[in-house]
Amino acid sequence: MIEFADATKFINDFEAVYSKKIVRIPYSTKEGVRKTILMCKCGKTYISLPYMSLGVIENRTTDRKTAPFMLFETEEGNIISTSKKNWEIRDTAAHSPYIYADKIFTWINITDKDDVMDLYTSNVRRKIRKSLKGGIVVKSGSSKKLIRDFYHAYLLRMKEISVAPFSKQIIKNSVKVGMTTIFVAYKDNKIVGGATLNDMYNGVLANGLFATPFEYNKYYVSYNLHYSMMRFAKEKDAVYYSFGRSTRNSNVHHYKMHYKGEDIPLYWSYSRKKKNIRDMKLLYWLWSKLPDSLTKYLGPIVSRYVY
Repeated sequence: MIEFADATKFINDFEAVYSKKIVRIPYSTKEGVRKTILMCKCGKTYISLPYMSLGVIENRTTDRKTAPFMLFETEEGNIISTSKKNWEIRDTAAHSPYIYADKIFTWINITDKDDVMDLYTSNVRRKIRKSLKGGIVVKSGSSKKLIRDFYHAYLLRMKEISVAPFSKQIIKNSVKVGMTTIFVAYKDNKIVGGATLNDMYNGVLANGLFATPFEYNKYYVSYNLHYSMMRFAKEKDAVYYSFGRSTRNSNVHHYKMHYKGEDIPLYWSYSRKKKNIRDMKLLYWLWSKLPDSLTKYLGPIVSRYVY
């Protein structure tokens, strides 16, 4: 999990972006060290943390009297609760017998080379240069125009892969609090792709949302976008650049492997056995059959409940 000495700024930013209240839950490690896990109540379940790949720990104690429950780590690494409340914890290690472990995130240490181009294989460098020579221009910032242009590409791509998109308001909120920078790729002033880059506050800049509509793949837009974001991350003195989350052995995961980064397995542990919505393939098929006008309206509503 991500650790902070004091998570106050993170909490304020998260709540401003997602409009969800964070609760500090007392947590005792198997060594007996008392810390705090940040969680949100989503329906009947407390999640650490919704929308994120990893949970967040605060390296300080919190008031146990006001907490709805407490968490304790056993010698085996499992986490148990003082109550029967449902919980979900996201980490790079499993904490219960009930886990969802199909996701990984991929990151690369960008301090190993002075020029990020030197981190790539010759094949990746060739594609980046071909994209640059082909007239693909990537612009970054936080302007309303960039947000609007990114969201245009994002909606197209989400429709192609039958996934409900986040609302534009969440993206605006994230930009406003300084958590996110927008990147948009253009060819002859036409929008051909876009991405968001999130500051994780601890030396990591992470690709959040990524959108390269299929018809523009011939321009190697995705390679250009990652190259642009990695250069930006290096200028910000980040240590790691994360390519974001993907499903293990998926096409997206295989694509990220071209960059020779490190794969980090993700384990989402549950207090009880449950079925993950991401395994319900019928829902993806039904979503793909909806008209564009309906998915644009329903997408932001549905995505708020896909944590």
